[in-house]
Amino acid sequence: MTAHANRTVRIGPCGRDTVEVCDASTGQLLGTADAQQPLHPSPSAQPQPQTPDHAPQPEKDTNMTDTTAASPNPEDEETVGEPDFYLNLADARIVATEALLEASENIADTIEARAMSCIYGDAGLGKTFSVLAALKEVAADRVLLLQFRSRPTPRDIRQELFNELHLEGEPPSHPSEFDRLLKRTLTRKSYVLVCDEAQQFSRECFEFVRHLWDTGKGKNRPAVLFVGGEEAYKTLFSEPALASRIYIWQEFAPMEADEVQRTIPHFHPVWANADPALIDYVYDEGAGGTFRMWSKLTYHILEGMKRRGLTEVDETVARWAIRRALPHRRKTRRPDQDAG
Repeated sequence: MTAHANRTVRIGPCGRDTVEVCDASTGQLLGTADAQQPLHPSPSAQPQPQTPDHAPQPEKDTNMTDTTAASPNPEDEETVGEPDFYLNLADARIVATEALLEASENIADTIEARAMSCIYGDAGLGKTFSVLAALKEVAADRVLLLQFRSRPTPRDIRQELFNELHLEGEPPSHPSEFDRLLKRTLTRKSYVLVCDEAQQFSRECFEFVRHLWDTGKGKNRPAVLFVGGEEAYKTLFSEPALASRIYIWQEFAPMEADEVQRTIPHFHPVWANADPALIDYVYDEGAGGTFRMWSKLTYHILEGMKRRGLTEVDETVARWAIRRALPHRRKTRRPDQDAG
């Protein structure tokens, strides 16, 4: 991954009727995807007032109850906030690595196509962080972030969507009625459905999300991002009906040593003037190419420097931080030690 310290990655319009990934400092176009509707109006565009007369009227559904058919608040125009660094590491910066730039471009294309895509890889590599960084310019009321602590069921997904869509009243008790409500509501805006920790999803959960997506038409379909570990990829890929519908696959991999040398000095000021040999030492001793581990070790290093009155990181404090942050390596006992 190549570090681009001066780039700020955003998904937003660089021109009318386009969705583009741009370099904010130079305006350079990093990826293009034509769209019928921009995610945000361009500054030169005159916004059209939205009134009940202009809004499309959904077809009357006699099976729906009045208490559950309320639509989301259309006045909520906040954008997705900054993603949080692990341990809320102070002064950490988003580094526009090639993986993050690729994710931004893939997400822009997925949103434009109203498609389903999968971003997967091992834990701690920055998948969710990169997705949230790429989505931070998208209106928050269009991003539906689904996160579950343990393996969800389709019922859990229905309930979480009900909450994320801010629907009023009591959820329908019958699954088919609940599904009709969700499908009708999801056509009202160009939603982006983000299924985080998707390695927790069973085949039935993936099929349920696919069902919601399949029933949409054209621009009324939600864009869907599955973000998770290797199991998410394996489950999706093993089911032809699901795999054939995945528009883009992106695998996150750990950074190599040379990529770490280019990236970490831009990640946090404590590494800006650090000896490259020290960065190699921390890489070899356990940080590897995992951003979460670098965040954890940086947090410990800052604490160690504070306690010792240091202004620069050195190998002593780095070694101390590694001992705290990583589990102790247990020596393998010889077979004769277990005898008797």
